[in-house]
Amino acid sequence: MAEVYRHRPRGLWSVRECGRVVGHREAIALVGVILRASEAARLRCLRTGARDVHAWAAGTVADLPRPEGARRLLYRIQEPGFRVEGAVVTRAAAAWFEADGSAWCEGGEG
Repeated sequence: MAEVYRHRPRGLWSVRECGRVVGHREAIALVGVILRASEAARLRCLRTGARDVHAWAAGTVADLPRPEGARRLLYRIQEPGFRVEGAVVTRAAAAWFEADGSAWCEGGEG
């Protein structure tokens, strides 16, 4: 299982396996996605201004094109959790992390 998060200074997606970064990709797709965001770390970052990895997606790397019906997946430090159309989601059937920094998902659920 791979974990994916945005590496903002590099403008790439970091790919982590077993707790170690194994590479960086411009774009990547995952299936069987679990979205994780530490609320305690998010609040600490807001309080201190520090930047750390406290939100990521975990799943199996796949070679899938993004379908037309995929919905935009958002994470903002100002509010808890990953969101699709305003609703918090914790799982998705598939997710696409694009070169422009956007993220999309299919089958998101809370």
